[in-house]
Formats: sequence, C-alpha cells, structure tokens
Amino acid sequence: MLKALLRAQWKGSWHLVTALAVAALALPIVSVRAGWKGAGTNLPVFLSELSLWGLFYPALAVVAAIVLSVGIWASDRRGQPAYSMLLPIPRERYVLMQYLAGLALAAPVIAAVWLGAIGATVSLDLPPGLRTFPHQLAIKFGLALILVFGIAFAVAASSSRALGIGVRVLGLFLAVHIGVWLLNEKVNLIWTVVTALATWPGPFAPLGGRWMLIDV
Repeated sequence: MLKALLRAQWKGSWHLVTALAVAALALPIVSVRAGWKGAGTNLPVFLSELSLWGLFYPALAVVAAIVLSVGIWASDRRGQPAYSMLLPIPRERYVLMQYLAGLALAAPVIAAVWLGAIGATVSLDLPPGLRTFPHQLAIKFGLALILVFGIAFAVAASSSRALGIGVRVLGLFLAVHIGVWLLNEKVNLIWTVVTALATWPGPFAPLGGRWMLIDV
C-alpha cells in the first residue's frame, strides 16, 4: 500500500523532485567552479566566497522541505483525498505513510547534493592544508531537510481549524511584539524567538553553523 501511495505521489510531484534534484546537484559544482580559477593566487578570497555559497544549502533544504510537504498534501487540499480510497486504514497510519512517501521523494535531492559535492571536488588539486567534506556536507544537508520537512509536513497535514488557530496565535504574538516594541525599542521579541529557534538547542539549529565543502 505504501508502494502504491508513493507511486501516486511521484506521479504528481516528479517534476518538483526533478527540479530540486537538479538544483541540488548543481549547487556544489557551481560554488566551487565559480571561484576555483583564482584559488591558486588568492585562496582566502576563494574560501570566503565558498562560505557565502554555503548559505544556499540551508536555503535549498528549507525550500525543498516546504515544496515536498505541500506537494504531498496537495490532492487532499484540493478535495481529492487519497485517504478516502484507502479506508478503513486509520488516519494515523495514512499520515505515517504520507510522511514516509515524502522522505522517499526527498532522497533524490539529498543524493544529488552528495553526488554534486563529490563531482565538484574529486578532480581538484588542493593546496596543502585544505580538505574536502562532501560526505559531511551531504549528511548535514539531509538532516536539515528532514528536520524542516517534518515541521512543514505537520503544518500541511493539520486541519483547517488547527491552521486557523495557528494564524490567530501568530497574529496575537505580532500584536504583542508591536506593543512591547512601542514601549521599549530595545526589546525585539521576534529576534529573540528567531535566535532561540536557530541556536542550540533550538529545533532549527542544524540550519546554522558552517556549510563548507572545502575548508582547512
């Protein structure tokens, strides 16, 4: 049954998965080739540029996670739920199978980053002291994608009522933030929450840190 569901999801999302995989494959290759010609004469500049390219990896992981999670539930949101054809399977099992199907669709994107990283570094003649980290980069990308996908999947799978409650809570938080900011401009609740979520032990901590394909 999972195989049938995955086949249906692939049929509806193959073009999105393909586009994401192409972007994932190209990112490490382009990031290295763009500045490698000048690396021999100005290595610090090359590494600085490479660190800036590293910002695209978490961004791609977030985009891929959101696109896949929305795509997984697209037919259900359009009023064509596959769940109705799978009754009497419990809702929890159906959601679990949807989640596993989403992870299967994410696998080609993660593999593309890994292959692109290997392809970008396999033929490089690196100066002494530099090392490549294609496997570590792919693992970190995969963990970040799975993390964000889990959160985005939970939001996409929520009922309209739950989403409405979430929107109201968010609106209330923004109203409180504006009120606090008007009373004291030095207090920024949004930045405080973002910092807490993006730094350890926050849930989005894997998106931060260094995303270096080549480093000392």
